Amino acid sequence: MTSPPLPDNWRSQLAGYVLDDLTDEEAAQVEQWLEQYPEVATELAALQTTWGSLALGPTPVTPPPELRDRTLAAAMAAAVSAEPGPVIPRETLKFPDAAPVARRQFPWGRVGLALGWAATTLALAFTLQENQRLRLALRQTEAVVASFSQPANRLYTLAGTEAEPQANARLVVNPADQTALIVTTDLPPLDEDQVYRLWALADSDPVFCGEFNTATAEDTNQWALPDAVCGTAPVQMLITTERADDPPVPAGDLVLQSQS
Repeated sequence: MTSPPLPDNWRSQLAGYVLDDLTDEEAAQVEQWLEQYPEVATELAALQTTWGSLALGPTPVTPPPELRDRTLAAAMAAAVSAEPGPVIPRETLKFPDAAPVARRQFPWGRVGLALGWAATTLALAFTLQENQRLRLALRQTEAVVASFSQPANRLYTLAGTEAEPQANARLVVNPADQTALIVTTDLPPLDEDQVYRLWALADSDPVFCGEFNTATAEDTNQWALPDAVCGTAPVQMLITTERADDPPVPAGDLVLQSQS
């Protein structure tokens, strides 16, 4: 007996299943699809991989070396400025019974205090940078979750070609806002004079749908779609590597493609 066709919103239902955002009835429906349709199981595995990579967040950034040098220099300057004034030679004193003047000593205690202050300042600077990174990661994750959860959005799974067999991506196209959001995995960054370009392939020639570059092997990019055709369905999505200053005509290597 042939299984009934999947509904149009099955991918958004699957996204909700990964995010644990479905009712019991909806979750049971998804689990039934998983038993009936191999493509649903494949899509679920890709979604779970994408969500797992997002949970890791961006790689922590080490504070620049010059920040440490500036902080330590300021601390040493503060310690030196706190030294006692010059010692007056005893023979110049007018008080014959004056007690001997103690020899000048370098204020190691003050230096230790200043270095402790420098370490505290350095830790605070790193904490501030880390908090900014976490806030950015949270906003990025919220944006991806919101895009995956919208029923009207179109979701695409892109697999690597012979040029980049290890790469894969999840693409979310928002027809209402005319935006695209892509989460890439194992897609290497390009040189500054190159970009990845997205193309929609329907019944005509490929339509240019924007470009991006990756900062790391796992990255998220979002941009406005330059053509309304990019938000229509059904289309096949392709990604090629191109020179950044070339016209929007596909001429480079095909690195990712969705199912047709």
